[in-house]
Amino acid sequence: MSRKNRARTLGVAAFAAALTMTMTGCLGGGAGGGAMAEGGEVTLRLATTQTKDAPENLGLWRIVEKLEEDAPWITIEYVGGPEAITPNDAAENVQSGALDLANVSSAYYTQILPEAEVFDLTPNQPAEDRENGALDLINEWHEEVGLHVLGATISDMAYMLHFGDRWPEIDLENPDLSGWLMRGGPTQQPMLEALGAEVVNMPVGEIYTAMERGTIDGFAAGNTGMYALGIAEPIQASYRAPYLTIRYPLLMNLDTWNSLDERSQEALTDAVAEVERELPEIYGPIIEEEYAQWESEGKEQLLPTEAGIERFQQQARDIGWDLLEARVPRAAEVRAFYEGN
Repeated sequence: MSRKNRARTLGVAAFAAALTMTMTGCLGGGAGGGAMAEGGEVTLRLATTQTKDAPENLGLWRIVEKLEEDAPWITIEYVGGPEAITPNDAAENVQSGALDLANVSSAYYTQILPEAEVFDLTPNQPAEDRENGALDLINEWHEEVGLHVLGATISDMAYMLHFGDRWPEIDLENPDLSGWLMRGGPTQQPMLEALGAEVVNMPVGEIYTAMERGTIDGFAAGNTGMYALGIAEPIQASYRAPYLTIRYPLLMNLDTWNSLDERSQEALTDAVAEVERELPEIYGPIIEEEYAQWESEGKEQLLPTEAGIERFQQQARDIGWDLLEARVPRAAEVRAFYEGN
């Protein structure tokens, strides 16, 4: 780690430690405060990369509830969200031991582990990837850099295309965005360019004005959360073919994980695995509710055929795999789990 990055991480760590002491009193013991006290009590400090009440954290809080019910000797102390720790720094703070746990979008820590991009490319529910062995392999890669993956806290969320007044030009089965200017981040850019669009990367806070003025023709963003982000109003139509998974792994400091007794490790693993099976029931209704709100406001719902959706999603995944495997050849190992080969 560079001197600059090390200083940044230590500064964030100091802030997080101070905030935690203010909230709960000084913690004792090892890395990140995740020490076992007499009697087997465990305290783990947690941060999130979204605000506490964001939909992205619903699965996480269900996991915390499960631990309160089934493993009362484990205490989760919430340090805060992006107001406390910059999202792009959260995984580094878990890695360094400044935090024990973080609920982090996989897009926020590819600087530590480029292989984390495989989470974007899974066609499966989290419980499936735990069962088929993909999670075990991904966790092995994380442990090489001092992180342990407990599991995933989100399902059903994915990226979608949202358009302004040019939406009638869209061919539902074979969308062609040649000549369109679309907003997209690094994750969405390859697919947008494959569709012919010119891509501009702008902060989320600028999307509303850019859409309203016609500066951009549309943008790639989630299939939910547009109202929370304040960018729903200028959307005139959405292409209902979600592509590329939005996944939040629950990361744990590896030294903290290894310091726990077997009972605590099993309790954490079991709680996450159980909630992973519940995630479709948690997130499915939220996404359907957002779709219903779009429809009630007269936003066009552009619905390809099932074959068209599958073709669109596979195209996005193939592009993602080609780019990732060119940078990290061993990513192909997990692709076999995802695609059932």
